[in-house]
Amino acid sequence: MSTIHACWSHQADSVENTLQVMLTASDYWRPDKKSSWVSKHTYLGLAKAQLFNTQNSINDGVYHDDVTQLSITANARIDNRKALLTQLRLNAEDPRIETDSQLILECYKKWGRECAAYLRGDFVFVIWDEARQKLFCARDHFGVKVLFYAQNEKGVMLSNEHNAFFTSSWCDKASVDEKWLVENLWNLGPLDFNSPNPEIHILPPAHILEIDSNGVQCSQFWRLQPKNDWQGLDDETLISELKKRFKHAVSLRLDSKYPIGAELSEGLDSNGIVGYAAQVLKPAPIYTFSYHCDALNESNRHIWEHTYKDIEGMLAMHANLQPVWQSDSLEVKQRNLECAHQSFYQNFGAVIPIKDHFLRSQLTQSKGVQVILSGWGGDHCVTCPGDEYANELFRKGRMVQLYRLLKNKYKRGRGRHPLRSALTTALRHIYPSLNLYLKTRRPCLETALRQRGQCHFLNEKWQAHFNLNKSLERFIQEYQRNSVQQYEIRELFEIGLTNRLTCSELVARQYRLEYRFPMLDVDLIEFAHSLPSRLKIHQGIERYPFRRLLEGVTTQRIQWRRKADISFPNLDRAGEDANTHAQLTKKLVNSPLISRYSSQESLKTYIESNAGPHQNLRFIADFDAYYK
Repeated sequence: MSTIHACWSHQADSVENTLQVMLTASDYWRPDKKSSWVSKHTYLGLAKAQLFNTQNSINDGVYHDDVTQLSITANARIDNRKALLTQLRLNAEDPRIETDSQLILECYKKWGRECAAYLRGDFVFVIWDEARQKLFCARDHFGVKVLFYAQNEKGVMLSNEHNAFFTSSWCDKASVDEKWLVENLWNLGPLDFNSPNPEIHILPPAHILEIDSNGVQCSQFWRLQPKNDWQGLDDETLISELKKRFKHAVSLRLDSKYPIGAELSEGLDSNGIVGYAAQVLKPAPIYTFSYHCDALNESNRHIWEHTYKDIEGMLAMHANLQPVWQSDSLEVKQRNLECAHQSFYQNFGAVIPIKDHFLRSQLTQSKGVQVILSGWGGDHCVTCPGDEYANELFRKGRMVQLYRLLKNKYKRGRGRHPLRSALTTALRHIYPSLNLYLKTRRPCLETALRQRGQCHFLNEKWQAHFNLNKSLERFIQEYQRNSVQQYEIRELFEIGLTNRLTCSELVARQYRLEYRFPMLDVDLIEFAHSLPSRLKIHQGIERYPFRRLLEGVTTQRIQWRRKADISFPNLDRAGEDANTHAQLTKKLVNSPLISRYSSQESLKTYIESNAGPHQNLRFIADFDAYYK
């Protein structure tokens, strides 16, 4: 894990000082080392603050090649070193490729602006090409790592540490983009992660950024597309290849100088990752973090007992899995969470809506964990349930197979009676507008979003000014998909996955921690995306290929369980929300944001209707306090 910085200034004497001040923005996580380099010919410099969480990272500071006049600062874990060395015709012992940064630079020398497409892993990097007087940057395929940039009259600044733009006085910390603010108050539909500061931009995933005298150019280097490489292979061979790629994806993410942690629920994704990781690392321990990590006792037994049974079965299968539990009261957890939020805002340099990734990150410190594995992203593609296969069959006129599929799904507790489901499928294709209308008359995501929009506290003037209702309606209209692959594209790229990943990185950094996501391995996803739909929901069994590779890795109950049989925690969400809403409402009585963008009456109606989550209410309260 590293924070990286670049400054290309119009002022001769400012670069070195600016870099040093930028580096102070990382002091809160206590870097193991800082390094910097400043050009002798241009008002430009690169800097880096490092955590030595792998052996390879120890010498991976800012690197400059005197021969080619190329320099790089990178926050990267490159997974395909062996393949790249073969393509580059380099020996693994060559001192020019000791670190991941040096390896990336060799790729840039060979492939130029196309180099990012050859990389696998989680990465973001900035290269200074002195000969071309150009900054070249890239962000990994799914956006596990983040990069911000700003261009103004002072020059160009880049960093993955948001507060560095403020510690260096490059941007005005008090400036907040009104469109960003209103969209986050609205909090409906997918929102990409963006800086609240209007000067600071974010490089999208799978994109390169080139900055030179001609300006700023951003372009995409990769798109997920189905491949025909595996056509003609039988189902067993396809499942075997999926297993091979999944095991490889997990193994690649186990490189750490410190103990490994992992999220573990009763779901397929986390069980697959934890199970294979336990086999690879045995006998070394893997610390597991489940839900709120609440230790089971008499007062919470009714909440967690049934949910924990599946987790306990998994823990019993692998002797080196060590669960981490905590016994703090709800009041203590809420107080710790409040402190964590306030600390995050100070370190980030602004208030943003942030999901509660804090608890697990805090608990990792007690075990010395600095790498945590997450199954997030699995059901977006690799363990896609295949629910849109019915639409594919209908379009192809395969009615007998369609009926068998719907019948088998119904037996597994997924969907309504097959005849009714068949009629709904037909209606969806023959009269799509009528189908959408009828769909939104009953409980579903689209209905919930529309209802929240109708009773939202945000003043109609602001809704109209930023076309929020039109955007919401467009999202609802486009949410439906008619193939399994279209479903996967939506889940991976259109409904906030990158937002989640960016929040995870930024929160984890507070605790010197790095999240890794085996399910977001490019080669794994490209293969899973290209699997035939009939295999993804084989005989009505959703996620079938992935279930097959879990044999001996998790319990049979988890491996083949129907979704209807999952024991979700018996949480009093309504009571918790009501209590949270009551506390937040007191803070919002004299809210400047509510005064400008809404009214106390509208807010009260919204809260009483329980239409929306409390996160945006907390955002308002924290925003008011921070910018008062």
